[in-house]
Amino acid sequence: MKIIIDSQQNGQSGENQKIDLNYTINNQNDKYIIYPRDISYYVGYYNITATLGNNIVTYFNGASTVNLTLPDGLYSLSSYFSTISQTNINYNYQEPTGKVKITVTAPYTFSITNSNKTLLGFLATQIINTSATSDTPVNFLPHKMLYIHLKQINSSNNYFNGTPNDILARVPVTIDSFGTLVQYRFELPYCSSLINTTISKLDITITDENENTIGFNGMPVFYTLEIDNKCKFLSYK
Repeated sequence: MKIIIDSQQNGQSGENQKIDLNYTINNQNDKYIIYPRDISYYVGYYNITATLGNNIVTYFNGASTVNLTLPDGLYSLSSYFSTISQTNINYNYQEPTGKVKITVTAPYTFSITNSNKTLLGFLATQIINTSATSDTPVNFLPHKMLYIHLKQINSSNNYFNGTPNDILARVPVTIDSFGTLVQYRFELPYCSSLINTTISKLDITITDENENTIGFNGMPVFYTLEIDNKCKFLSYK
């Protein structure tokens, strides 16, 4: 049984979808499993927001300290410094290591704060008067992975880091520009047992590794899922 879900067509947010099925799945005898075939999404998550607490840029312009608030959005290293837009503050990305060297021309200074130190790869806060190179690679990835949760999974047979959970799949995160289409196909899908009850809807949520719901800001998410009889699935092996 194939189920195709298009958040744009059903008018729901990509990160939270409640799908009413036109039929009822009787799984009281624990006969059915579910697995993803492919998941596609248009990049809609942000990596700099007030909620994440990384949207403040602090620098001294020779006369006063400026606390610039960046608009919520998906930034790259280049667009981050373009938004700051100060000719006395420059950067050089070191491709072999992923680190960044920030150079400041007097009388300016640039502050590495708790707001931007993780983004820019610094381990400690500091004020840059001339130049400084980050300790680690820059990190503009907003999340480690996208975790697709399905409420109708039997969590007693599904574990994540030793804890029962309702994770259907993990999908890689990219730092492509906002609106880029990302497609992920499961060549060897991992199947999960459905809950032992009558199922008439599917509830899907996308979270980060800490189970915080990831907003897609109106961008669509597409799923192709399959529900199969356990015995029939095993006969394919």
